[in-house]
Amino acid sequence: MSDNSDSQNLANNQAGAEIYDASKIQKLEGLEGVRKRPDMYIGDTNERGLHHCVFEIVDNCIDEALAGFAHAVQVTIHLDGSCSVSDDGRGIPVDEHAVYKMPALELVLTNLHAGGKFGKGAYQVSGGLHGVGAKCVNAVSEWFVAEVRRNGKVHQMRFAQGKTTQKMLIIGDTKKTGTKITFKPDPVIFLTTREFQYEILAKRLRELAFLNPGVRIELEDERSEKSDSFYFKDGITEFVLYLNQNKTVLHDKPITFSDSAPNETNPDLPNIVVDVSMQYSDSYNDQVFAYANSIYNIEGGTHLSGFRTALTRVINSFAKANNLLKDKDPAITGDDVREGLVAVISVKVPEPRFEGQTKTKLSNGEVDGIVQRIVGEKLRIALETTPGLAKRIIDKTLMAARAREAARKARETIRKGALSGRGLPGKLADCSERDPELTEIYIVEGDSAGGSAKQGRDRRFQAILPLRGKLINSEKAQLDKVLNNEEIRTLITAIGTGIGTGEDESAFNVAKTRYHKIIIMTDADVDGSHIRTLLLTFLYRQMRGLFDMGYIYIAQPPLYKIKRKRREQYIDNDEQLNRILLELGTEDVVLTRLKDNHVFTPALIDKVVENLSALEKLGGGVTRYGASLAAYLEAHDHETHALPRYIARIRIGSVESHVFLRDEEARGRFIQENGLDADLFDQPDNAAAPADKNNPNPKRITIHEIFEGNEMVKLLKATAEIGLDINRFTATEEPRFVITENPGLKSEIKTSLHSPLEIVTHIRTLGRKGLSIQRYKGLGEMNPKQLFETTMDPAKRRLLKVSVNDAAKADALFTLLMGDEVPPRRRFIEDNALNVQYLDV
Repeated sequence: MSDNSDSQNLANNQAGAEIYDASKIQKLEGLEGVRKRPDMYIGDTNERGLHHCVFEIVDNCIDEALAGFAHAVQVTIHLDGSCSVSDDGRGIPVDEHAVYKMPALELVLTNLHAGGKFGKGAYQVSGGLHGVGAKCVNAVSEWFVAEVRRNGKVHQMRFAQGKTTQKMLIIGDTKKTGTKITFKPDPVIFLTTREFQYEILAKRLRELAFLNPGVRIELEDERSEKSDSFYFKDGITEFVLYLNQNKTVLHDKPITFSDSAPNETNPDLPNIVVDVSMQYSDSYNDQVFAYANSIYNIEGGTHLSGFRTALTRVINSFAKANNLLKDKDPAITGDDVREGLVAVISVKVPEPRFEGQTKTKLSNGEVDGIVQRIVGEKLRIALETTPGLAKRIIDKTLMAARAREAARKARETIRKGALSGRGLPGKLADCSERDPELTEIYIVEGDSAGGSAKQGRDRRFQAILPLRGKLINSEKAQLDKVLNNEEIRTLITAIGTGIGTGEDESAFNVAKTRYHKIIIMTDADVDGSHIRTLLLTFLYRQMRGLFDMGYIYIAQPPLYKIKRKRREQYIDNDEQLNRILLELGTEDVVLTRLKDNHVFTPALIDKVVENLSALEKLGGGVTRYGASLAAYLEAHDHETHALPRYIARIRIGSVESHVFLRDEEARGRFIQENGLDADLFDQPDNAAAPADKNNPNPKRITIHEIFEGNEMVKLLKATAEIGLDINRFTATEEPRFVITENPGLKSEIKTSLHSPLEIVTHIRTLGRKGLSIQRYKGLGEMNPKQLFETTMDPAKRRLLKVSVNDAAKADALFTLLMGDEVPPRRRFIEDNALNVQYLDV
């Protein structure tokens, strides 16, 4: 009976199962594979992958510089969230490929593993080597525009989500060469964030300028009007000096050397080039940055291991050979020789091998030996020729070894205390959950706020650790002194990871952390900021891995408390305050379209205000060139809502006017009709006639592309669908809308409006009526219930994750704010005093 039943079940399963044959095999065409699995190509689809897209394009520009053809790179973040990257290199080839019968430009931007970096005909050394960089960015972009200056012409192609939307066409003449890529990240791919962070981009571009002396790299953010220009004639020597600014160095001039050696595994390739610059200071921390072909290898690799091995060996050998290391002294380790060291290692490898497309680790085995030989020989010569410098370095190393032993004993004492019957600190109010992934600890300033936090918390997963008074400044004190501080010992025991480096059980191990969210919660005043900085300094110096894992957060108590009638609300920032003003402004109002007395529903009024507010914000891309936003919006096509792509700005003396140019064809005609320089594409400021005695105020014309136009078109379409009349944006003599406050009541007020943009301005004014705004400072101003609801409730709170995207800048800032040098700190305060928004006195 059972045999028959099993046979029947088997037959039924086979009949119902899908047949796995050739028809189930898929081949993804073009760049579909990138869109299906973007993490494989750009690392992830979060903040890291977003910025990696910019770096892929910039790396191509730097490859042109490494080949000797480019000298300037420009990166611009536009108001609509798009980004442009341009260089003055040779320009991507635009002639037709003999085999694939399409322009080379289209081939390299739409086909994986197509590029000029596989053979070494076009590039001897490059950072891009997989042939996937630019086309991957194309694949994950909502739209992507390539403009190439080459062969006396400006060539342009447009793409969307990796597919060609505009075949290559010529849009002008030029005497220049180079490539300009503009792209906007696709919201379908980047679900978490599509907002470029200025500091992340600045850090990378600054690095590239250091690593490529003589190349000027400019960054501009049109959203905040920030800009930087990076140019360093002395390369990594200046990099090391930058990293050591505000520190007391042991030698004024960095030890810098450069050499090359043949690639023993493949002698036919060009030599591997090694550049090193290093300098010691009296600090207790080290910073060693390793780069391969200008790409920062965050996980190091064979060049870093070769440097570390050579450094330890040379200093040990020199100390023993010159009788500077006594029998009673502790053995010198790699950690000791690196204390206080800042070093940059840059290698140029003809055929580098990296672990992954994001190139976090160099894996060429031959590089280790080459770096060891070059560093060993050059550093030995430097120490032998400057014995005074050598003695200072070795004295520093011996001090580090003795302090390491003292700190190890102190750490061991803390560890034994935690494992003994005393257990966790008494002031720690722990949570009941034991899975670190589900728990969080609030480090709170003072017992009073700690008491409120303990009462208001969710005991299941939230732990509270109140710290009393100021912590010791770990930037100024050696580690063994820091570990004698009771508050520090309590903090180390509560977190559970141990601290510092080394092989013993008390050394830092991120896997031992008891909480995956470590949240610093202090008052929004001077004392609170100081305590927060002291905490961050200690955690950064001794538990750096917590930052790398994303476990450190800062609680964000609300900035304001607003009151209006019965409404009371906490506000986190100025942007949220602006949104609240618009919300309040639309309460108890009626919007009427006068031409037919159409009354908008409250929900539609909210949508109208939201769209117009967004148009106003994006309109900064127009008004920064002196043009009227209303006039620009009025120039839209009434059927498609398409906006002009360019604005021509015409200035004669103090008189200014503007012409809107719909597309490349209109722009070309305008250039020809006005007899402008053919290089207007590259040099936007042009004079139709030179200034002279007879014509002191020549006509000057600038042409600007409005990248924000695409987003504005979407908003225009949405606003038109709501029913708002948007054919005229400039003010008319006759009123077109009426806003009625408190309709039907005695206090009813009617206001006539003459243009759509006046609606959002008037609504914002109404939002401020009867509103009181109170600046919030201390945690103690809220009871336990309010503290939980505003600052501790996972559903409502706002946490700031502390990531160290620019370790060099973070290190320099901690040194400046918390170190011994007073004059640089005073200059920093003087330079930034006027930038302070809120000051507690």
